[in-house]
Amino acid sequence: MEHNMKLYSSSFEELKAGKKKREYRLNDEKRKMVKVGDTIRFAKLPDLDEEIVVDVTDIETFSNWYDCYAKYYDEDFKNQYDSVEAVVQDTYDGGYYTKEESEKNGCVVFSIKMHRSLYI
Repeated sequence: MEHNMKLYSSSFEELKAGKKKREYRLNDEKRKMVKVGDTIRFAKLPDLDEEIVVDVTDIETFSNWYDCYAKYYDEDFKNQYDSVEAVVQDTYDGGYYTKEESEKNGCVVFSIKMHRSLYI
């Protein structure tokens, strides 16, 4: 099954360059439908003029962002943030997800690998 999601330009470019191996999302009803073996079609914000399709190779769920980010902090966040707490705070302050919806849904990490890149 293929799922559609959007990515901010910086994350999209990291994925395109082969640097992004995981996608962190709220574990809402839409994300709970994603299974290992599915594909995700990411459209690049803001213009949605470029897409990348990835294969989902693993899925991990967490009850909170701290545990989620702590697991991969050294690999995915250490170069951008001073601490795991700073990543969590950016999740809330950056407008990605609210604390309330995060506490309600938990979070999910999709391990991904490039399938194909598309220009629209």
